[in-house]
Amino acid sequence: MNSWKTDIVTGTGVILFAGFVLISSLRFPPPRDTDFGPALFPRVVAAILLVLGILVLLQVRKLRTRAQSCTTDTTGEELPTTVGGMRNVAVTLVTIVVYIAVVDEVGFIPTTLVFLFVLTKAYGLTTFRSVLSSCFITAFVFVLFSLLLRVVLP
Repeated sequence: MNSWKTDIVTGTGVILFAGFVLISSLRFPPPRDTDFGPALFPRVVAAILLVLGILVLLQVRKLRTRAQSCTTDTTGEELPTTVGGMRNVAVTLVTIVVYIAVVDEVGFIPTTLVFLFVLTKAYGLTTFRSVLSSCFITAFVFVLFSLLLRVVLP
């Protein structure tokens, strides 16, 4: 599949997902005794995704216009699908499904450490860098959400 076709599917999918989140967040309860409620974070993320999806589609349009005006056969916009790339997609999807299935039972910190380690190793980082980045990212997310924002983590 051409990269511009993949970009169209990705951009459209991101826009549809952002719309779904925005519509779903309308049913969240209103804020109580604060300036913002539980719908703020999903709406901010959805708005960012919406903008990014639109930017992807605009970039595709720009590339397609440039490619149509070019007379050569190779425009440089096609990316080959590699076995390693497909393996990374599969590892990511399987890891996310396993993470969702076990995080409530095992807990946030150990599950996130293993999740990030597996992903970083699959993407080619050394064992040392995988351990280091997994620990740093897990600690950062834990401190940010659990301690500072007081979000209850599994």
